[in-house]
Amino acid sequence: MMALLLTWLVGAWAVGSLVRLMGMPPLVGYLIAGALFAATGFDDTSDILAVPAEVGVELLLFAIGLKLNPRALLRGDLTWVTLAHLLVSGLLIVGILGTSLPIEVRFALAMTLGFSSTVVAAKALETRREIRAFHGRLSISILVLQDIAAVALLAVGGNQVPSIWALGLFAIPLATPLARAALDRLAIDAELELLLGLIVALLLGATAFKALGVSGELGALVMGMVFSNHRASKPIAQHLWGLRELLLIAFFVRVGMQVPLSAPLLLEALPFIALLPLKMALLFAFLLWIRLRAYTAFLMVMTLMSYSEFALIVAASWADSGLISSDILSLFAITVTLSFMISAPLNRFSHEIYDRFESKLCRFERNERHPDEQPLTLGSAQVAVLGMGRIGTAVFDGLHQAGVPVVGLDADPGKIEAHLDAGRRVVFADAEDPGFWNKLRFGKLRAIILTMPDPEALCIAVRRLRGTGFQGIIGVSTRSRHTLPMIEAAGADLIYDAHDAAGFGLSQALMRRLDEPPVTYPAPH
Repeated sequence: MMALLLTWLVGAWAVGSLVRLMGMPPLVGYLIAGALFAATGFDDTSDILAVPAEVGVELLLFAIGLKLNPRALLRGDLTWVTLAHLLVSGLLIVGILGTSLPIEVRFALAMTLGFSSTVVAAKALETRREIRAFHGRLSISILVLQDIAAVALLAVGGNQVPSIWALGLFAIPLATPLARAALDRLAIDAELELLLGLIVALLLGATAFKALGVSGELGALVMGMVFSNHRASKPIAQHLWGLRELLLIAFFVRVGMQVPLSAPLLLEALPFIALLPLKMALLFAFLLWIRLRAYTAFLMVMTLMSYSEFALIVAASWADSGLISSDILSLFAITVTLSFMISAPLNRFSHEIYDRFESKLCRFERNERHPDEQPLTLGSAQVAVLGMGRIGTAVFDGLHQAGVPVVGLDADPGKIEAHLDAGRRVVFADAEDPGFWNKLRFGKLRAIILTMPDPEALCIAVRRLRGTGFQGIIGVSTRSRHTLPMIEAAGADLIYDAHDAAGFGLSQALMRRLDEPPVTYPAPH
């Protein structure tokens, strides 16, 4: 078994590296590697990868939950959008499934292809650091609603029916304060944080939900939200990161192994792939109907464009129960995998694609604005600080103490809430949203300080500011020295290297201490 594991490991690394050199995400390489393993006799006949693949997905959803605010997740407008999109997508797809199956089974199967991949969407948002952005939170909301709908579809095959005790899950909000208080009482050492995260995600979340006949992925996500913004959530997520990424490789390799390299099957899958743009256009139209802007709707559509691994789960379950043939399972496997391979690279360049087609996409916007979209005015502020992390907060406090009217902007609602509680004036803004910069009234604004961690987001924000005619000072704090020329070329006036600044500040503090009288410390006993 060790030889087989090493073969998978080396093969996944080799194909993933090759794909990355071609400008595509490594996960596309893992899918291709899996298909090559299956074609050459190195497939997973003993289901060795089943458990690590399942755990990897559950840990990913748990980590996503740790970053979400449950109160802002479920929304009435998105509920009808999700249901309408599933129904209409099902009606479009059912026509190409053939006529050998009963109509109700065909329609249920078609609806599974209306779902979006939780893994691909979550990975895309995390890679772009947009989980807490407005469009990121709405995308996760739709995925949660799809998971709830999935429970009913899984029950159609008769193998997985939710227990009556699953109704007790609605008591989770009532038990959340008790669970958080219990976590407060635990003395968490660094060595135990990894184990604690695994127990919460896999035992209290995934395993408990599956025992009740509900999706383990949903359970892991819910348990993450139970402890979101807890003091222990960030270190737990950090300790889980490396393990989670390794196990997700097992997931993508295993999905790839289910793809038969067959030309006839590939031709059968092409009509489903051809429907992807129509599926995306439908979701885009529904999102615009609830008054979202084209920018928000487009990024959500790009995030949710791929078919879902859930379609494979349903197809496998129904094949086991005799509802469908194994040929349909193979067709679904190649369809879902191809959609992964298409959506992953496109997600990487979603902002660039929007920039290119912005004028055409904005023509479809409704005149009314969604109440949760970004603000248009910053009032009497003379300085705006975009990115209210540690550096942005320090800049904000320094300016405020000096009597300068200042406003903070951030795309993370959790941070905004904490800053408002601390008495800072902070509002929501997405730095990569061209609509925000285009419609922002600068008023008395004389300077804008950008402290976001993503170098590409910094460059986009600077270019947008200059493109809108802002003549004030643009200051940038960056942690990546190699990006300094790009930021300067974009039009920034002040570029502050955070690492150099930290070293300079420490040296200045040391020089001041050297000029002071020495401090006498008591002798050790």
